[in-house]
Amino acid sequence: MSMTTERQCDLSKRTDQQNIHRLNQQLNAIWRIGDRDECSIKHVGHAMAALIACGDWTEAVDYTEPWDYYPHGETLEIQKRRETLAYRWGKVADTITRIDNHERLTTRLIPGSDFGTYVNQYLETYWEK
Repeated sequence: MSMTTERQCDLSKRTDQQNIHRLNQQLNAIWRIGDRDECSIKHVGHAMAALIACGDWTEAVDYTEPWDYYPHGETLEIQKRRETLAYRWGKVADTITRIDNHERLTTRLIPGSDFGTYVNQYLETYWEK
């Protein structure tokens, strides 16, 4: 049985440190799917900035091709990785929804996270015009 957001805890009542810890766990799980280098950190930052700015992490602006473009065809490995990423980013999106405070997210939680520098930089550079 899956739990709906209504039955899950209200993250808006948790402390900043608790929510930062939660976001760090979720974003680090995504980072571990990649190459685990600085480029992977930047990709996570771009996707998180897109999720905050427009609600869709696949709208990240760090690639010149769309998220679902594969010039040599989609392999089973790519498909599984995409499914895992979609699942993980869904958890992040749910966390943002349950925190339910954009200002708190962008001014206190994201800056305190492991990926805060990149997320804030990309929000300012690409999304806040």
